[in-house]
Amino acid sequence: MRTILKILPLSLCLLLIESAGMAGVVPTAAEERSMVMFIAYADVPPYYIDDSEGRGNGILMDVLRAVTGPLNCTVTSMRLPDKRGWEMLEHGGVDVYASAREWIGNPDRFLWTDPFMPNDDVLIYRAGSPQIYSGPESLYGKTVACIKGFVYPTLEGHFGPGRIMRIDATSPEAMLELLVRGRADAVLVNHTEIRWIFRTSREHEPHRFRIDAQPVDRALIRFLFPRGRGWEPMVGQFNRRLHAMRKDGSLNAILDRYK
Repeated sequence: MRTILKILPLSLCLLLIESAGMAGVVPTAAEERSMVMFIAYADVPPYYIDDSEGRGNGILMDVLRAVTGPLNCTVTSMRLPDKRGWEMLEHGGVDVYASAREWIGNPDRFLWTDPFMPNDDVLIYRAGSPQIYSGPESLYGKTVACIKGFVYPTLEGHFGPGRIMRIDATSPEAMLELLVRGRADAVLVNHTEIRWIFRTSREHEPHRFRIDAQPVDRALIRFLFPRGRGWEPMVGQFNRRLHAMRKDGSLNAILDRYK
């Protein structure tokens, strides 16, 4: 290398040094990349839907494939326990995940795209209930069913005696059963998930329930990548694709399939 640099003109020397320093870090525009999507066990239908071929479907994979299709990038999914998935995302093994900045400690340790969908937590009541959510205090004296182990930032400081009575269940279906039996006055659910359950499950009749129009909490779902593994240029490409998909309606078309 030293001999070559003595012979070549300065401009070519600089080009050669720059190319050597970049090798293996950032791919060329024409280079095909493969991308592995980390899927946590909490990513339930319609966010992620297992299929017989092991490719995975649902909102997250459909949006990811639509974004990466023109970017010469193939995507696969890998379902992992939450802790292991985050470790692999940071240190190698998987490349991308979908979450909200508000849910992650020290979010700037990752690269984030623009948001591609909202995530709303909403209250459901029995159909004849006059209850309307206007803030945490409007639930004082009421029993609200929640998912066991979940944290609800907007309401967290309002659970307790004399305020909101929290009762835990392991699934939205179990929470709806508590509501039907009168053991809860309301259930707190993910809006996208509950609409999918009402659409696909014959056991739960939507007309028996009422979804509050006012979300209790909202976060914006984005794709995130690890830093230092060559994905920095991909974030800008993702944002341009998401902007184009919003403009031509293809992003909403994907989201509407799961309502």
